[in-house]
Amino acid sequence: IPLRLVGSEMCIRDSNDALGLMSAGANRDAHYFSTHAANALIARMALYFKDYKTAEAAAKKVIDSGKYAVATSATFPATFNTDYTKNQIFSVAASPTDNLGINGLANIYQKGSYGDVVATQNLYDQFADGDVRKTMIKIEDGLYRNVGKYPSRDPYKDDIPVIRYEEVVLIYAEALLQNGNAAEALIQLNKIATNRGAAPYTVANLDNILLERRKELAFEGFRFYDLARTGRDIPFVDLKQTFGTSNVKYGSYNYAFPIPATEIGANSNVVQN
Repeated sequence: IPLRLVGSEMCIRDSNDALGLMSAGANRDAHYFSTHAANALIARMALYFKDYKTAEAAAKKVIDSGKYAVATSATFPATFNTDYTKNQIFSVAASPTDNLGINGLANIYQKGSYGDVVATQNLYDQFADGDVRKTMIKIEDGLYRNVGKYPSRDPYKDDIPVIRYEEVVLIYAEALLQNGNAAEALIQLNKIATNRGAAPYTVANLDNILLERRKELAFEGFRFYDLARTGRDIPFVDLKQTFGTSNVKYGSYNYAFPIPATEIGANSNVVQN
């Protein structure tokens, strides 16, 4: 049995066991892990394991709860500096007293003492004029910086959404597509695009869904895993933040993280990537 399938079954089984110990009546706000968050996490894991039937069913439970909504173009930017918005399923709570230092996401993305992480021009160019997400990237000194997500600095008081409703809608769209329901997948996909001021898609295919995930979930830690789970190469990025001609081929040892020396030292059978 492929290891991937064993991992899938174990993760989904354990998550369902945990869900069985939870009560919908005890659900609280997005600062607490709810039954809806549990189903959203199951949907995410199932998508990564290519268990599309489970992904569709779990995502549908979240959608059918009626508790959440896709943020509109007008309200979307504020969902990253406002607590308890309708699109937050599970968020890490933050307040002015939680982090008195400089290690906030805003300091990592924005120009200043850190500013380590910038976007590529290629990402910026994916957003059409009128797409609210384009206004959340600022060009400074020729660099493309995320200033719209987790914007607050001194203090770092913005909650960090870990599971957003928009992700669940895109999971549902991808699962529907993989399960043969492209028409409904297109409806779900366009719930995101049309609420961002972008043109609706005319067809639901994997490329369009991955593109919308790239745009919607930018700066939230999903892109590498979307490339990996769909067997795609990692584009090379040069110092001008544009895509070069080289890339990391899917399956190359360069694609994988190195195995920590402590793990190799603990088991002589482990071979470094």
